[in-house]
Amino acid sequence: MQIIFHTSAREIAMKNLLAMLFMASIPYNTAFADDLMEIYQQALQNDPEFKISDINQSAAGEIKSQSIAQMLPKVGVSASSTWNRLNNEKQSFLGTGLQHYLDNLLSVNITQPVFNWGHWIQLDQSENKIAQAEAQFQAKQQDLMTRTVEAYFNVLAAQDNLEFIVAEKKAIEKQLEQAKQRFDVGIIAITDVYEAQAGFDRAHAAVIEAENQLDNRKEALREIIGNNEANLKKLPEDIPLSPPAPADIAAWSNTAESNNFSIVAQVNQAEFIRKNIELQQSKHLPTLDIVAQYRQSDNGNQFGFRGDNESVGLQFNLPLYEGGGIVSRTRQAQFEYEAAKEELTKVKRSVIRGVKDAFRGVLSSIDQVKALKSNTESGQLAVEAAEAGLEVGTRTMVDLLAIQRNLFKAKSDYAQGRYNYLINGVKLKQAAGSLSDQDLLQINEYLRN
Repeated sequence: MQIIFHTSAREIAMKNLLAMLFMASIPYNTAFADDLMEIYQQALQNDPEFKISDINQSAAGEIKSQSIAQMLPKVGVSASSTWNRLNNEKQSFLGTGLQHYLDNLLSVNITQPVFNWGHWIQLDQSENKIAQAEAQFQAKQQDLMTRTVEAYFNVLAAQDNLEFIVAEKKAIEKQLEQAKQRFDVGIIAITDVYEAQAGFDRAHAAVIEAENQLDNRKEALREIIGNNEANLKKLPEDIPLSPPAPADIAAWSNTAESNNFSIVAQVNQAEFIRKNIELQQSKHLPTLDIVAQYRQSDNGNQFGFRGDNESVGLQFNLPLYEGGGIVSRTRQAQFEYEAAKEELTKVKRSVIRGVKDAFRGVLSSIDQVKALKSNTESGQLAVEAAEAGLEVGTRTMVDLLAIQRNLFKAKSDYAQGRYNYLINGVKLKQAAGSLSDQDLLQINEYLRN
């Protein structure tokens, strides 16, 4: 009997379970800014997907009890009472006339399986089903961590985007007022006023779009935590940017093949189906049961009798021919096992792709954040230079608006890059099967009001 559940995965599962208990004990108050762990606590309590996996795990635990029950004695009681009407018209030793009487019967039957190889196979299969459900539960918990982190930072990114667009709108509004004043005194042409007005209108439309995006991101978070009252702590600029450790993508892939909970679940599913081949083949084998019966009867006619009968014996059953049904079901199980192996290959390839995508995503996010930080710094200098150039006539309003727009986009991309770095790091550990509450706690330390 084998449960495919590796030690490191089991340790992670235990850590996550302890984290759930710890998180559930922490009260939260939405009157203050919620950090990532408080949001995760709400997700543990309210996310329907996670609750479903918890319920399914409990349901899978009953499969073993049902398998054991097949090996235990089965006791049944039956009773009957039959009303009889006898009309004897001819003379006999019974006499003549109409008789009414009851026949009463009580029977107690006990069956104890002695040998049924299929029962043992089903007990073995129940272990795989339990292991599969446990792995699926842990996979859902890690998925919940990832979805929570992603939804949390998606809201922050939308807030940042709205903030930058509003700032851009205010800057353009200021430029528009200055352009009108300069036009009134004849310093600039009316075209500059039109350009500033067009830029302001574009920024106003962008604000509306950003507000809508923020509402959508908040709704996605509400879907996980069950409310939309969250006031999230923010991520500062000065977070450490570290490459994955180990820095070998092959090492992460190997870890994922051993510890990823989706792979563990599918391995157990494939093993369950493989044993189903043995289960079908076992139906060619004989079965042996101990059968016992206690029978009490009471006949109520005029020559009625009351009697008890007790019997104990062995019941042997050997299937000889069932029309080819057993052979057909065995072939069906073999085909299903081949499909399960292909599904396992599919899951492994998908997981490895996820590992590599996330690994490269972490590295590229680091480079992007560094480049975007430099871009925002140079963009700020470019805006200042354009403003000075507009004053002396070497720059136009179109130039200034374009440079300002590039600056605010760079700021938004810079913030998104930091979020992507953290999200990719979480996805990498999820794919490797090593994601735990400690990783969320580490991210949580970065957050500020």
